[in-house]
Amino acid sequence: MKIHGEDELISAYLDGELCDEEAGAVRDHISACTSCRSEHESLRAAKALLARAPRRAMPPELMDQLERRLSRPLWRELLDRLLPPMPSVRVLAPAGAFAAAALVAVVWFGARRAAPEPAIPLEPLLAAHSRYTAEALVPASELVASNYSTQLNAYYGDPGDQE
Repeated sequence: MKIHGEDELISAYLDGELCDEEAGAVRDHISACTSCRSEHESLRAAKALLARAPRRAMPPELMDQLERRLSRPLWRELLDRLLPPMPSVRVLAPAGAFAAAALVAVVWFGARRAAPEPAIPLEPLLAAHSRYTAEALVPASELVASNYSTQLNAYYGDPGDQE
């Protein structure tokens, strides 16, 4: 049995948790080894010091909190850690009513709003267009796309004629 470096065996021997065979082996080793004997003495002194320490009663709030935690299912504990607790119905009902009223108001006033004014007033634009077409130097028949293409071909030459 290896005892050096295993302080748990000496502590278990001190607490009386070893079987007779293991306790005898540890006792024999402690009597022969000075480092393990000093470890045994320091553990025994610490145990005696802790035994003399004053005992205090557990606060009742802590006991209640522990009972509540242990009586709840594990899935409920995990759910509470993942999701924050939900507000009560006393908070949700007025908030929902307010949200519904706000939605109705937005829809009502949005539908009643008139169409936006055009950025350019149409009447002066149409008047200017009709005046321009009346005063145009180019006849309207020549502004048609097919006539315009024929005029360009005559001026620059027909691209099909070039070799």
